[in-house]
Amino acid sequence: MNCRRRFGWSGILGAVCLVISLGHLSQAIPIDNGLIDSELIKECVTNNTVDLVLILDGSGSIGDETFQLQLNFAAHLARRLNVSTSTSHLAIIQYAETPQLEISLNQYTTSSQLEWAIQRIKFQSGATNTGQALQFAHDSGFQGARGGTVPRVVIVVTDGQSQDNVAEAAQRLRDAHVMVYAIGVTNLVNVHQLHQMTGNALRVFTVETFEELDKSLAESLTWDMCKTEFRPGTPDIICAPDRIGVRASTKKPFDGYVFVMDHFHDEECRAGPEQFPDPKSIGITVPFNNCNVHRYRSLEPRGIFVEMTVVFMFHSLFMTKVDQTVKIQCFYMEAEKTVTVPLEVSMITTQFREKMYEMPRCEYTLRKDHPNGPIVQYATLGQSVFHRWECIEQNNQDTFGMLVHSCYVDNGFGDRVDILDNKGCGLDAVLLSTPEYDDTLRLATKAYHVFKYADRPVLQFQCQVTLCLKFDGGCDGITPPDCPETQAHHTHHAQLQHGLKRLRKTRTVPTRRNEPLGNTLDVFTKPIMIVDEQFSEITECAIFNNVSSSVATEAQNLTNPIILLAALAAFNLICACGTAFFWLSRRFHGTVRIKE
Repeated sequence: MNCRRRFGWSGILGAVCLVISLGHLSQAIPIDNGLIDSELIKECVTNNTVDLVLILDGSGSIGDETFQLQLNFAAHLARRLNVSTSTSHLAIIQYAETPQLEISLNQYTTSSQLEWAIQRIKFQSGATNTGQALQFAHDSGFQGARGGTVPRVVIVVTDGQSQDNVAEAAQRLRDAHVMVYAIGVTNLVNVHQLHQMTGNALRVFTVETFEELDKSLAESLTWDMCKTEFRPGTPDIICAPDRIGVRASTKKPFDGYVFVMDHFHDEECRAGPEQFPDPKSIGITVPFNNCNVHRYRSLEPRGIFVEMTVVFMFHSLFMTKVDQTVKIQCFYMEAEKTVTVPLEVSMITTQFREKMYEMPRCEYTLRKDHPNGPIVQYATLGQSVFHRWECIEQNNQDTFGMLVHSCYVDNGFGDRVDILDNKGCGLDAVLLSTPEYDDTLRLATKAYHVFKYADRPVLQFQCQVTLCLKFDGGCDGITPPDCPETQAHHTHHAQLQHGLKRLRKTRTVPTRRNEPLGNTLDVFTKPIMIVDEQFSEITECAIFNNVSSSVATEAQNLTNPIILLAALAAFNLICACGTAFFWLSRRFHGTVRIKE
């Protein structure tokens, strides 16, 4: 079987590697034309493992939004690879002027953990040094790799041309038996460098936009690796600038020799087990001027063909029917000559971008029966009531988180007692424990039993709410607060007298690992009156509520000012009678108790 791929490059000569033929000495290997689908890929990755290093382009030409598309592609790969402790592992390197290890191979052992970590990677920006990234992957990317039968793979994503040499670092990776894939994005990418990275045209992928870095591309890559247990089932052809070679994998350790046909006895044309770091990954590379490597010129297309035949001999002494021969061929296309002229290019215009966030509206209320119940204005001693703090963003956005802190209760006569400290932790379980936050970090609630000052029927609660930006972990270490269990304490008179002074010392949030925005708001509840049960029944009476609503309704419909004034006077009279009844009943019961 002879097959050939030809590509043009930007240099004087460019190498394109071609898989030419593979077969047993006795029979040919059939071509696999089976169709694949997601279930087949899932079955494949479930039964196979790989140590994969993904190298992402973080150079200045990418930008934040485009870099996010690369992170989404990395998440697709993580899901498709079935990452776990016993199966595949994924590491991520971001590179610009210098490479940086964002996630190591063994750092995360589940797809969900890995996806969470991927979305927290920050865009780097800078020059494009892909060669340094490849060398960094060789030196540090596979630390903790399992070795043995677990293959190693590198996938490089880039949108342009590297400013350093990629061929040497890529060759070191391939010499270390690492299978390299390259994905070029946009029409500005240097295809010649992509081929230098992989050493095999079959492992070069190109797409026009970063939007095409999607689930389907992740599946194609995964299947290409997985269909042969993440190893090159057909030989990996090496087309270097000055040499040609082949690499393949075996299911069992290889004890024989790989040699150029008719040159077994020439040491430079033969490779044995002592030359293979991995006994299941074997191959040989030969310079053009050794081992009778054949070269000839082509006029259409213009270039040079280089070819040789290699034998895989599995026995250390004899050739048998299980041995294989591979005829490999590389084509080096002659590039068109170009004329260069000096060209002055001015600096690009600097663009400024900013994003405005509309501040949320925060409120503090006391609710009856449950956190979403009606707002409480009257309550009886010991009644169960819910504190509710909430910050509402415009258009249902998810930008901010909040911390509730520095709370106190006031009786309207200057007496104040702290109930939450400056970290947002409860001070006295009898009064109020640490609030409970929901997943949005913009709603906190806590139940408590109504208390009151001695001889003071009115209470009002006040807190501070500090906002933080949730983007990139900006609320980590700020909210929700990490508090010990709130204990019950007794507030003595001395503490009550100096409550205001203590409040001034504790109203500032301390510095944390992430600084908040500095947006701290004061929020407070409506005054709540602590009443006896009889008056509570009056305030909750349907007549009381219906009168107020009916008066409001009639007021909208009435056109006669005299009728409107009469209606308002009737409403005020009902309110006055209810209040008088309450105080008279209290005075009457108090008098009876004194006489007894």
